[in-house]
Amino acid sequence: MGWETVSLSDTQLEKPSPVAPGTYVFALQPGARYRTNKYNNIEELNVRFDVTEGDFAGRPMFVNYPDPTAVNKQGKPLAWSAQALKKLEIALGVDALSGEGPAAYLNRVATQGGRITATVLPGGTYIDNVTGKEKTEDPKFGIFTVQPAA
Repeated sequence: MGWETVSLSDTQLEKPSPVAPGTYVFALQPGARYRTNKYNNIEELNVRFDVTEGDFAGRPMFVNYPDPTAVNKQGKPLAWSAQALKKLEIALGVDALSGEGPAAYLNRVATQGGRITATVLPGGTYIDNVTGKEKTEDPKFGIFTVQPAA
Protein backbone atom coordinates (compact mmCIF):
# COMPACT_ATOMS: atom_id res chain seq x y z
CA MET A 1 0.00 0.00 0.00
CA GLY A 2 1.41 3.39 -0.92
CA TRP A 3 0.85 6.28 -3.26
CA GLU A 4 -0.90 4.05 -5.78
CA THR A 5 -3.92 3.95 -3.42
CA VAL A 6 -4.17 7.74 -3.07
CA SER A 7 -6.90 9.37 -5.14
CA LEU A 8 -6.52 13.14 -5.26
CA SER A 9 -10.12 13.49 -6.42
CA ASP A 10 -11.21 11.95 -3.10
CA THR A 11 -8.78 13.93 -0.93
CA GLN A 12 -10.27 16.77 1.10
CA LEU A 13 -8.23 19.76 2.25
CA GLU A 14 -8.51 20.65 5.91
CA LYS A 15 -8.01 24.19 7.06
CA PRO A 16 -5.42 24.13 9.86
CA SER A 17 -6.41 25.66 13.15
CA PRO A 18 -5.08 29.20 13.55
CA VAL A 19 -2.09 29.99 15.75
CA ALA A 20 -3.44 30.32 19.29
CA PRO A 21 -3.10 33.61 21.16
CA GLY A 22 0.23 33.87 22.98
CA THR A 23 3.79 35.11 22.51
CA TYR A 24 5.97 33.39 19.92
CA VAL A 25 9.32 33.64 18.18
CA PHE A 26 8.86 34.35 14.48
CA ALA A 27 11.18 34.20 11.48
CA LEU A 28 10.65 36.84 8.79
CA GLN A 29 10.20 35.16 5.41
CA PRO A 30 11.30 36.47 2.01
CA GLY A 31 8.59 37.51 -0.40
CA ALA A 32 7.39 40.82 1.07
CA ARG A 33 5.50 42.61 -1.69
CA TYR A 34 3.05 45.38 -2.42
CA ARG A 35 -0.47 44.71 -3.60
CA THR A 36 -3.75 46.57 -3.77
CA ASN A 37 -6.39 45.39 -1.30
CA LYS A 38 -9.43 44.39 -3.38
CA TYR A 39 -11.87 45.42 -0.65
CA ASN A 40 -10.73 48.98 0.01
CA ASN A 41 -8.41 49.71 -2.95
CA ILE A 42 -5.55 50.70 -0.60
CA GLU A 43 -2.02 49.54 -1.41
CA GLU A 44 -0.56 47.27 1.26
CA LEU A 45 2.81 45.79 2.09
CA ASN A 46 2.26 42.05 2.66
CA VAL A 47 4.71 40.30 4.97
CA ARG A 48 4.94 36.68 6.11
CA PHE A 49 6.30 35.46 9.43
CA ASP A 50 6.62 31.79 10.44
CA VAL A 51 6.42 30.56 14.03
CA THR A 52 9.80 28.97 14.84
CA GLU A 53 9.20 27.12 18.12
CA GLY A 54 6.54 25.18 20.03
CA ASP A 55 3.33 23.48 18.96
CA PHE A 56 2.74 25.93 16.12
CA ALA A 57 6.29 25.79 14.67
CA GLY A 58 6.23 26.27 10.92
CA ARG A 59 2.82 27.93 10.87
CA PRO A 60 2.71 31.15 8.84
CA MET A 61 1.16 34.42 9.93
CA PHE A 62 0.54 37.11 7.34
CA VAL A 63 0.65 40.81 8.15
CA ASN A 64 -0.58 43.70 6.00
CA TYR A 65 0.83 47.17 6.47
CA PRO A 66 -1.47 49.61 4.62
CA ASP A 67 -0.12 52.63 2.77
CA PRO A 68 0.55 55.14 5.59
CA THR A 69 -0.50 58.05 3.35
CA ALA A 70 -3.97 56.56 2.76
CA VAL A 71 -7.13 57.05 4.81
CA ASN A 72 -9.62 54.37 5.87
CA LYS A 73 -13.37 54.31 5.13
CA GLN A 74 -14.01 56.59 8.11
CA GLY A 75 -11.49 59.14 6.78
CA LYS A 76 -8.86 58.41 9.44
CA PRO A 77 -5.21 58.43 8.28
CA LEU A 78 -3.33 55.14 8.30
CA ALA A 79 -0.07 56.79 9.45
CA TRP A 80 0.15 54.20 12.26
CA SER A 81 1.34 51.73 9.59
CA ALA A 82 4.70 53.50 9.14
CA GLN A 83 5.14 53.56 12.94
CA ALA A 84 4.45 49.80 13.14
CA LEU A 85 6.96 49.14 10.37
CA LYS A 86 9.59 51.28 12.13
CA LYS A 87 8.99 49.28 15.32
CA LEU A 88 9.57 46.09 13.30
CA GLU A 89 12.84 47.50 11.93
CA ILE A 90 14.03 48.22 15.47
CA ALA A 91 13.01 44.74 16.65
CA LEU A 92 14.87 43.12 13.74
CA GLY A 93 18.01 45.05 14.70
CA VAL A 94 19.03 45.77 11.10
CA ASP A 95 18.86 49.28 9.69
CA ALA A 96 17.29 49.98 6.32
CA LEU A 97 19.76 51.23 3.72
CA SER A 98 19.45 54.72 2.28
CA GLY A 99 16.92 54.63 -0.58
CA GLU A 100 15.83 51.07 0.20
CA GLY A 101 12.06 50.60 0.14
CA PRO A 102 10.25 48.66 2.86
CA ALA A 103 9.66 45.50 0.77
CA ALA A 104 13.28 45.37 -0.39
CA TYR A 105 14.45 45.95 3.19
CA LEU A 106 12.29 43.15 4.61
CA ASN A 107 13.33 40.72 1.88
CA ARG A 108 17.01 41.49 2.53
CA VAL A 109 16.65 41.00 6.28
CA ALA A 110 14.65 37.78 5.76
CA THR A 111 17.59 36.25 3.88
CA GLN A 112 19.82 37.15 6.85
CA GLY A 113 17.64 35.19 9.27
CA GLY A 114 15.56 38.04 10.74
CA ARG A 115 13.80 36.87 13.91
CA ILE A 116 11.50 38.62 16.37
CA THR A 117 9.10 37.84 19.17
CA ALA A 118 5.50 39.01 18.92
CA THR A 119 2.16 38.37 20.53
CA VAL A 120 -0.70 36.76 18.68
CA LEU A 121 -3.85 38.53 19.89
CA PRO A 122 -7.31 36.96 20.15
CA GLY A 123 -9.65 37.68 17.26
CA GLY A 124 -12.64 39.92 17.85
CA THR A 125 -16.27 39.06 17.32
CA TYR A 126 -18.62 40.55 14.74
CA ILE A 127 -22.07 40.03 13.28
CA ASP A 128 -22.02 38.43 9.84
CA ASN A 129 -23.95 40.67 7.41
CA VAL A 130 -25.29 37.69 5.47
CA THR A 131 -26.31 35.27 8.22
CA GLY A 132 -26.83 37.73 11.06
CA LYS A 133 -24.92 35.36 13.35
CA GLU A 134 -22.04 36.29 15.61
CA LYS A 135 -18.67 35.10 14.35
CA THR A 136 -15.16 35.20 15.80
CA GLU A 137 -12.18 36.34 13.74
CA ASP A 138 -8.98 34.30 13.72
CA PRO A 139 -6.25 35.48 16.11
CA LYS A 140 -4.19 38.40 14.76
CA PHE A 141 -0.47 39.14 14.70
CA GLY A 142 0.15 41.99 17.17
CA ILE A 143 2.19 44.34 14.99
CA PHE A 144 2.86 46.73 17.88
CA THR A 145 4.02 43.91 20.19
CA VAL A 146 7.17 43.05 18.20
CA GLN A 147 10.42 42.76 20.18
CA PRO A 148 13.90 41.48 19.39
CA ALA A 149 14.17 37.69 19.61
CA ALA A 150 16.38 36.44 22.40
